[in-house]
Amino acid sequence: MELFYRVSFQEVVADALMLVEERELSSKHALERVFKRVAGRDREKARGLAHAYVFEIEKWRAKIDFIINSVLKGSKVEDLDPYLANLLRIGTFEIHFRKVPPAVATDSVVRVVKEKFDFSKAKFINALMHEIEKFDVEKALKRLKEKDRIDWLSVRFSHPRWYVEYVINLFGYDEAVRLLLSNNRPQRYYVRANTLKTDVDSLRDYLEENGVRTALTPVPDVLKVLEYKTPVTRLEWYKEGKFVIQDLASAYVAHVLSPEPGERLLDLAAAPGSKTFHAAALMENKGEIVAVDCSYDRLMRMKEKAKVLGVKNVRFVHADGQSFRDKEKFDKIILDAPCSSSGTYRQFPEVKWRFDEAKIKKIISVQRNMLRNAYENLREGGEMTYSTCSIRIDEDEENVLFAINRVGLELVNYPFSWGDRGFLEIGDKVFRAWTHRHDCNSFFIAKVRKF
Repeated sequence: MELFYRVSFQEVVADALMLVEERELSSKHALERVFKRVAGRDREKARGLAHAYVFEIEKWRAKIDFIINSVLKGSKVEDLDPYLANLLRIGTFEIHFRKVPPAVATDSVVRVVKEKFDFSKAKFINALMHEIEKFDVEKALKRLKEKDRIDWLSVRFSHPRWYVEYVINLFGYDEAVRLLLSNNRPQRYYVRANTLKTDVDSLRDYLEENGVRTALTPVPDVLKVLEYKTPVTRLEWYKEGKFVIQDLASAYVAHVLSPEPGERLLDLAAAPGSKTFHAAALMENKGEIVAVDCSYDRLMRMKEKAKVLGVKNVRFVHADGQSFRDKEKFDKIILDAPCSSSGTYRQFPEVKWRFDEAKIKKIISVQRNMLRNAYENLREGGEMTYSTCSIRIDEDEENVLFAINRVGLELVNYPFSWGDRGFLEIGDKVFRAWTHRHDCNSFFIAKVRKF
């Protein structure tokens, strides 16, 4: 597929993979950036296919790299030039996952290598691709299973080794495998009715009229999308801001906090804005929400989205949630803390490869700073939700215990209407959702109060 003069489909995908890796963009935002430079008759068709490639390569990266490293013998794909490594990943994905004829896959990759590098690199990649074509994945996996079962699970289901070990410790072997399987299934979509513009019953009727079958969920303004003829993002009501796409567990946060019209609310890590806008709807646009985020670009995107949704009571502030202070204290605070995103692998597979133990320790330090700062911003008697899309106890229950024992907050015994309870001595008073049990992102919520 030729998109425009001398730029091939493989280059577009490799460029997007580079942005995902080096700039830590999501697959969606990486492709948005790449396709700003793409023109041609096949542009939209290519964009859909490119998204599928990037998403699936990130999802199966551990398995893809296992194949490449087995063929490299001695060196690793991580030792190669990053662009070259991503071209190899594309070629491997095409042969072993998409079942593209090996000669076609090899030729496509080698042509890009010739143009971007030199003849000797092209010769090297050509030889590697022939080895990759002949590589017996199942036989190699069988050998790996006999040697190291954790490594085998990590490669077989394409998850970081630390994650595999962690979920086995949490659930035991059999249920851990169910979670790994669930993370690799197609993403489940949920839509939230924007009650500033419509109600959930009207939304359900509208979606049904437009070929979208839905089901009710435990969250009153959220519907589960069961099947669709047209993607919901192409529907007029989506463009008009009458509904948003929001994960089920994420949409539960605002209901747990239960902000009232006329209150002052602070969102300390607001972008991309789902919880901020949900709170605005529950507050009926009355009162004030201060939305703080350290990313100016994401905050500006929030500002544009607010206009579409008809949200009028939000003040956007570019600041660090670890240190932001306002003149007045707040009645309610949303702290959806930056985290390892280890509960979102089904939705954002690229985040699997971004965190190790050292990086997670750093982010826990940020979470605790934000908890301290939230306490300073909250009035006496004020309430706060602390939430993450992490599976980890050290980012969740342990941080809540830190907030109780070191910061001075108290845990509210909130009557959660669905989901599971958590771990440690506060386990029966916190909320957990799991991808394999609840068909949404794995998620954590605790409600606390300043006394």
